[in-house]
Amino acid sequence: MFSAPERPLRTLRYVEKAFDLIKERKNVRDIVILNDAGNPVKSTMDRDDAVQFSGLFQAIRGRLERGMAKIDPTDELLMLRVRTKTNEVLLVPDSKITVLVLQDAQDNFETI
Repeated sequence: MFSAPERPLRTLRYVEKAFDLIKERKNVRDIVILNDAGNPVKSTMDRDDAVQFSGLFQAIRGRLERGMAKIDPTDELLMLRVRTKTNEVLLVPDSKITVLVLQDAQDNFETI
């Protein structure tokens, strides 16, 4: 019988390193790192704001993934980028974590 492909473990050290690397980038205002269940595990926001913010973007992510599955079931979401005049939100899913970054929008389209 076939088993599901193994997903790499994401340790606290991995989360801390990712958080620190992102935090060093200019224009980054807030960071939320979610576990595979979608719960914030590390954030620059207070707990309630992190839960609310991540819930909203996880809902968008779910709808987008369902829509993409109808177009091409073999495709996967690598990054979701939402930009307004002044803000930009990046959602980057990994095998065990999801990183949400809120940054100031820049004309040069800098990414994390």
